[in-house]
Amino acid sequence: MEELIETIRAAVASDATAEQKTRGAEACRALATALNAEPGKPIAAPNAPMPHPFAGMPLGQVLDLVIAKLSAALPAENGKATPHPPSRGGLRIQFVPAPTRPRPLGASGRAPTFKRKP
Repeated sequence: MEELIETIRAAVASDATAEQKTRGAEACRALATALNAEPGKPIAAPNAPMPHPFAGMPLGQVLDLVIAKLSAALPAENGKATPHPPSRGGLRIQFVPAPTRPRPLGASGRAPTFKRKP
């Protein structure tokens, strides 16, 4: 408690910096929270985030809740057992034959012929 009061004293001094004034304001809020607290109840820290509603629930129950919410968000089925994806044409790739290399021409202007060895 003395530390908070000293922080406030430093904040109200005439030569207090902006940082000291900020700390003094936080100390004032902490004192006000402590004075407004009901006896027997824990003091909530100022600007403390609220605990998440799922914090105390078992994982299975949370998953059931999420599944129920998502199922409710889906459109109603019109008698179909399973929805089919929209039909669309498959991927079409045109195959192009590899280019052939021209055969080298001999001195006579014709392709050379090779004799096979017997």
